[in-house]
Amino acid sequence: MNETLPPSDNSSEPSVSSAPPQKPSHRGAWVTVGLLASLAGAFFVGRHVLPFGIEMPEYTVGEGNQTVDPRLRVTIESIGLGTELNKAELRDESGRTIAEASNTRDFSPDVKLEFGKKYTLAASAERVWLGQKTQSEASFSTISLPRVESQLRQDLTPDGNLHLKFSEPVGEIKTSGELKLNAQPDVTHQNFTLTTDPSLISQGQTYSVDVNWETRTGVPLEPFKLEISTAPPLTASIASNGMNNLGLAMPVQVDFSEPLFEREKATDHIKISTQDGQSVPGKWLWFGKQRVQFRPTSGWPAESTINVSIDPAGTSMKSARGGFLPHPVTGNFTTGPDKRIEVFLDKQRVNIIENGQVVKTMKASTGKAGTPTVTGSFYIYARFPKKTMRATGKKPGQPGYYEVKDVPYAQYFYEGYAFHGAFWHNNFGRPASHGCVNLATRKKNGRKGVNEDAGWLYEWASLGVPVTVHRSSPAQSKVATSQ
Repeated sequence: MNETLPPSDNSSEPSVSSAPPQKPSHRGAWVTVGLLASLAGAFFVGRHVLPFGIEMPEYTVGEGNQTVDPRLRVTIESIGLGTELNKAELRDESGRTIAEASNTRDFSPDVKLEFGKKYTLAASAERVWLGQKTQSEASFSTISLPRVESQLRQDLTPDGNLHLKFSEPVGEIKTSGELKLNAQPDVTHQNFTLTTDPSLISQGQTYSVDVNWETRTGVPLEPFKLEISTAPPLTASIASNGMNNLGLAMPVQVDFSEPLFEREKATDHIKISTQDGQSVPGKWLWFGKQRVQFRPTSGWPAESTINVSIDPAGTSMKSARGGFLPHPVTGNFTTGPDKRIEVFLDKQRVNIIENGQVVKTMKASTGKAGTPTVTGSFYIYARFPKKTMRATGKKPGQPGYYEVKDVPYAQYFYEGYAFHGAFWHNNFGRPASHGCVNLATRKKNGRKGVNEDAGWLYEWASLGVPVTVHRSSPAQSKVATSQ
């Protein structure tokens, strides 16, 4: 019988384990698989989650793109980590490339864009490590530059306005400078009225104003300057002011320095009265745009003082440019005795009448049949001790042309018709003139025993003396012939 002995602790015999055998390890493989999965996930995330692309300016996005201020810098940017613009370019409306760049993160061309043009931006981008590529193209237009179609030097209107006109609608307008102006557009926004308070301006001045403006879409434009002139003060002169011994038909004549804004109302502010304050009936007549005359219906009172005053109040005393009378204008003149001159063509006589009495009668030579003397009621409006007279409407060398120098004692009563001395003939008492009333004179006259009728009448008469030319004399006329 075999007996099994317990093992000795010091036995050199190998021990046999009772545990099961170990299996081979796959941990490294799983790490590799995990790493590959992570990379795949990262690639997936990178391609589908990380931002990537090309960013064009926002004003190129969508339809109905806004117009752009050409002074702003245009920029294309790459989007996402590691993204680069392979190529970027800016083209004008003809398709010509005017700026380009490659292999860059962004593209911001340093070129000057023009107003009112169309441009195209094109770019391609790539992110190499993710194998991503893209491209983009967009167009935009720059704003049209409105033109100022009004003059930049303007006169302020009488009501304190001026006007600006533009080639196309514009936005808000603000002004600054020496004159405060408020701008109001019309419905088109192409026409603006700029208004100021007329009481705040000085006459005869020029103000400089800066105009800040913008496009209809609010894009600021380069400011421009206005030079605004105010009208010079209006002046008025009374032609007869300070004159003495005037004839009773002499009109009051007022001359304005400029045409008036409301001419038809101006005479309401001119007062004419006698020395005792009585008004004189009559009518106003305009001659051109700057001269007005008041003619008394029955003449002025003899040997009296006539006062004239002009009140500057009201818009009717403004010039068409806006100038106004800075203060009232006054004047006066005196009249002489009641003197009148009557011409009778049938008798070829001139009656000199003072205070209702014929004081002298003169022989005359009035117009011949082809050049008759005008008839009607007039007054002496101009006087010259001597005057050169020429044919009216004729040129030297033409039939009927004449010129006589130093004609003495000329007194005009209607247009070119005048009393004057005639030293070249002695046919007084019969028609012999080109329409004037010829009178005898000793001036430049070699004949003996000639009357000085022209000189006498010149000394006796004055501006404003009434003149009446009759075709025929009264049936019972009694006159005293001068010796």
